[in-house]
Amino acid sequence: MAEISEKKDNETLLKELPGTSGQDRIRILADLTVAFREINPAKTIEFGKQGLELLQDIEDKKLESVILNELCWAYHCIGEYQTALEYGFRELNITDKTGNDSNKSTTLNRIGATYLRMAEFDQALDYFMQSLKIHENIGDEQGIAALYNNIGIICGRIGDEKKALDYYNRAIRTLENIDDKSNLAISYNNAGGIYRNSGEYQKAFEYHKKALEIREQLGENRGVAHSIINIGILLTDLNDYDKSLEYFFRALEIERETGDRHATVETLRNIGLTYALTDQFAEALDYAGQGLAIAEELDVPFLRKNCFETISTILEQKGDFREALKYYNMFKELNDEIFTEESSKKYNELQVSYDTEKKERENEIYRLKNIELVKANEKLTKALAEVNMLSGLLPICASCKKIRDDSGYWQQIEEYISKRSDAQFSHGLCPECMKKLYPEYVNHKN
Repeated sequence: MAEISEKKDNETLLKELPGTSGQDRIRILADLTVAFREINPAKTIEFGKQGLELLQDIEDKKLESVILNELCWAYHCIGEYQTALEYGFRELNITDKTGNDSNKSTTLNRIGATYLRMAEFDQALDYFMQSLKIHENIGDEQGIAALYNNIGIICGRIGDEKKALDYYNRAIRTLENIDDKSNLAISYNNAGGIYRNSGEYQKAFEYHKKALEIREQLGENRGVAHSIINIGILLTDLNDYDKSLEYFFRALEIERETGDRHATVETLRNIGLTYALTDQFAEALDYAGQGLAIAEELDVPFLRKNCFETISTILEQKGDFREALKYYNMFKELNDEIFTEESSKKYNELQVSYDTEKKERENEIYRLKNIELVKANEKLTKALAEVNMLSGLLPICASCKKIRDDSGYWQQIEEYISKRSDAQFSHGLCPECMKKLYPEYVNHKN
């Protein structure tokens, strides 16, 4: 998305804000929504709402578009998904009218990401594919890589981890080439999760560490927390429970600062699972229960499903099999609703449709290029034929005006030129020759 004003740091923007009014104030508020996106989504919401209030009296579709887009993402980050979608669709309405493909593709991607968080995978993939087509048409490599990441997440969620890793690696190659560190950290993080699931812990740790280092350098607090969680999960897998808890509580502190409640649920779940592995079941159930309470507030089936599974696992380890079975049944019922056969079918249909359409577009481009090449060759051939000119020294008889060709034969000038150009001859007499050859006709005419 194009920047709205000259790039300034957060501190400068905050200092300038009190002394401004009108459109200048809206512009600074819009810049602040962008500036706090990854640092503190709650601040993005605060500044964004102020900007929208001022835009009721001052019309500026460009600034309104920026603010709506950032509000969509901010509400996505704190887990208020329906509100995120409302702002996303408002922004989509503006981009449809203004024809700004770059902004439209960003909005489609964010709407898709929100549906992904809600575990509505067919909807998510539909919006991701729409966004991907636009990014490909405008040649936006950064946007294409971001979509590869998101599609990879869907592949992983429906169990196709091989395809997920393929998408992540495609994103990594693209982002390394264009030196986009922020999105590269996301790709490293996602790929690390696939390696962990396949038991390649060392490789998973390397990828998560790369992601964490980048995010700490960029000051992306939400991303830092996500990477810390993943390293904590790896440490739990390797039975280093004290160290893993240290990472989880560090992530929890950051998440509470940024208001990322979706990530908070995942962290609380992992704290509960880790306590259970050390037979601290009271603490385990307490933290897992806190996670479930937030998941219920957010009304996200995918999060509730994960919490049910976590509590069932803790109760099973505790030896309370009756309660464990109850939560497991709740998990299974919800899991079956989310991962329906219809969702997988829809995913496959959309993927095939996209691949087919992409191939058709590539073939059409190839066909049009061939047509252009044929036309260019025809023009060149015609031009060469028309420019078949004589050049160099011509040996010509001073008396009869015959010309000697390259083989040494003497030819009438008409014959020689006709063979070597498109010129055609018609014969007549000049006035001097007419007088000399046919004086009677000249005299008669006179």
